[in-house]
Amino acid sequence: MDNLEIILVDLIKDELDKMVFEEFKINVLEVKSSHFFDNNSKDDIVFHQINSFQEILSPIGTGNIFLSHLEIGYIIKDVMVVFSFDKDYGDITINFPENELFAVDRSVQKQRAYKLVEFLLRLRDKYNIAKVKIGFEPASDDDTCLVTIEEEVDDLERIIEKIIR
Repeated sequence: MDNLEIILVDLIKDELDKMVFEEFKINVLEVKSSHFFDNNSKDDIVFHQINSFQEILSPIGTGNIFLSHLEIGYIIKDVMVVFSFDKDYGDITINFPENELFAVDRSVQKQRAYKLVEFLLRLRDKYNIAKVKIGFEPASDDDTCLVTIEEEVDDLERIIEKIIR
């Protein structure tokens, strides 16, 4: 079984806390494991110790959270969220089992893909994210990336077809 991956590319770090707490709405009860490094205290920390992701990932930083589920258009189970930030910008990678999208009939796949892409487009517009990559892990590679959304989307159906083909 492969994993699907979504990469939110070049998110402005100043928007990070708002996105994590208001859009992803991660609850400590959903966290199976997590790991971050606090540059100030030089200690490893976990999700429930974080008040500000922007602060923890400054001046640069990485971290991850493994969740029982995450709602990104629809509820996806067993989700790894990886944060990787430099001084001003960073990427958020969301990784989950492909059967969370593909283990259902085509009409349900299409419905889920629509909800997912609409959620991602809303995030992209609201947080001025440079681009969104969707594909098989690693979605950053051209041969495993199914779709890259950079421009205004005028044909949502075409994007959905590229994902669920």
